[in-house]
Amino acid sequence: MTLTELMISLAIFGVIMAVLFGFLTGARNSYSETRERAQYQQSMRAIMSLVTREIRSAGCDPGEAGFDYFAIADDNQLQCRMDLNGDSDFADTGPDENISYRFAAGDLIRNNGTGDQIVLQGVQNLTFTYFDVDGNPLAAVPLSAANRTLVRFVGITIQGETSQGEPVTYTTRIALRNG
Repeated sequence: MTLTELMISLAIFGVIMAVLFGFLTGARNSYSETRERAQYQQSMRAIMSLVTREIRSAGCDPGEAGFDYFAIADDNQLQCRMDLNGDSDFADTGPDENISYRFAAGDLIRNNGTGDQIVLQGVQNLTFTYFDVDGNPLAAVPLSAANRTLVRFVGITIQGETSQGEPVTYTTRIALRNG
């Protein structure tokens, strides 16, 4: 094999390796982005499961103390109350009986009476929508005390963004058990 043939072989090998390296780098980046999106979606699902469980329990009042299910019902803030241990109040923090969710500065914040906790970061928008027993929206938010008693469904839309800038949206409608 001559020096010229060796140089041509090395050049062809170099081109093949560059193409192969570019392909593998693209596949690795795609995998990382997909994994990050899946992790963010899983975080959204876990938070939505927690919110759903707590909103469904709103108004649990076995002692018939007669408190409001929702102390606050706004488009980006919600405070729900429940008496989970049957002591005719909603002041306990174990189990959580007076819980609020709000959107502030890109975070979904939960407060169970012991202080604010960031439960989801990277949130672009949080919207609560309230519906009556027939599924009609109660549009005048924040809801008045009279309208808060009419709430039978709560719609939630969370719009977030991964650190790579990919949008993720999760929407659900929750039926209240007590009402």
